[in-house]
Amino acid sequence: MDRNLVEQIERRRASIIGFLASLVRAESSNPPGDTRKVADLIASRLREASVDFQVLADEPRKPNVIARLGSGHPELLFTTHMDTVPAGNPKAWRHEPFSAEVVGTRMHGRGSADAKASLAGMVAALEVLRQALPLRGTLTLTAVSDEEVGGVKGTEYLVDRGLLQPDQVVVGEITENRLATAEKGVLWLRITTHGRAAHASTPWEGSNAISHMLRVLSAIEQRVGTRLRTLTHPLVPPPSLSIGTIRGGVATNVVPDWCEVTIDRRTLPNERIPEAVAEVERVIADLQREDAGIQADVEVLQAGPPIETRHDAPLVRTAQAVARELDLSTELVGYHQASDGRFFAERGTPTLLFGPGDPELAHTPNESVDVNEVVAAAKFYALLGLRTLSDVGERR
Repeated sequence: MDRNLVEQIERRRASIIGFLASLVRAESSNPPGDTRKVADLIASRLREASVDFQVLADEPRKPNVIARLGSGHPELLFTTHMDTVPAGNPKAWRHEPFSAEVVGTRMHGRGSADAKASLAGMVAALEVLRQALPLRGTLTLTAVSDEEVGGVKGTEYLVDRGLLQPDQVVVGEITENRLATAEKGVLWLRITTHGRAAHASTPWEGSNAISHMLRVLSAIEQRVGTRLRTLTHPLVPPPSLSIGTIRGGVATNVVPDWCEVTIDRRTLPNERIPEAVAEVERVIADLQREDAGIQADVEVLQAGPPIETRHDAPLVRTAQAVARELDLSTELVGYHQASDGRFFAERGTPTLLFGPGDPELAHTPNESVDVNEVVAAAKFYALLGLRTLSDVGERR
């Protein structure tokens, strides 16, 4: 059965690559995040394969496709996203960003790797596993919207409504077909300083909110940033702190009475998000004790916990066995970006990230993916589904 499954995927090579091309040509940049064309392509493909599915949306332009094989538990979830970041300046691309042009073995285009390559592979796995029924449990696929801007209308919407309660999760993301078991947490903060407006010719009559912000940011970078440089984790990059945006004031000749910054803080798997927030708040509180004129508020815009799945978890062991059979790397690595996997990891669900594509090319002009990686990923997803949800998996 295993060999037959792999051969079926190989026979579908042209179909898989063609499907990926159609997905890339269906622009789904976020913002604005309209993924209806992509969802329609997936629905058509699933319908042809006689795979049951439904389309659910909190916002009409941002549908989510849920497909299921089998029933009951255990439930293995394959999940990835349909939206992409915008293409940006077309002149920065060597190939038109929505052409899905193939040069050699590489397909070019926005979303070709992140994450429509994983999507094409996961759909192909469901197509062949549909013929391997019955499964012992349920294999669920979700193709979601809104991942690139936080997942509120996508995975978060589905999870919060109790529509997804898997026992194990595989997230289709750009890992170069390597097994990622760890991911940094993400925390977005907005800090606002308040002052008092005055004419710029007599600035001492006012209180400069931008000057206050400079002191706040300097203290955060010195105290928090210095400490973070001492921390490490064996799988993921170091923790980070990045000032993303800054706004303030109304005119050059007016002392600004407000200033606002946003900060991106990435936490290690062994760090806690609430403590990361509290650390920034402590820095500001210390400054205010030194200078009562500094007024500042901290607001959490977005928070997602890190992922760290045990290396001896059954999902990880099975994935390594499948990777070994397909001559893929069995080394466990960390994922450098943030993914929808956090919505499941925070509930204690074993979560693994795997998919084709080079993460260094994600969100850049000239994004591309090796189509051979896409086919290999489809084989991996199919075999992992079979091993996890069949008597084959029990006997091994």
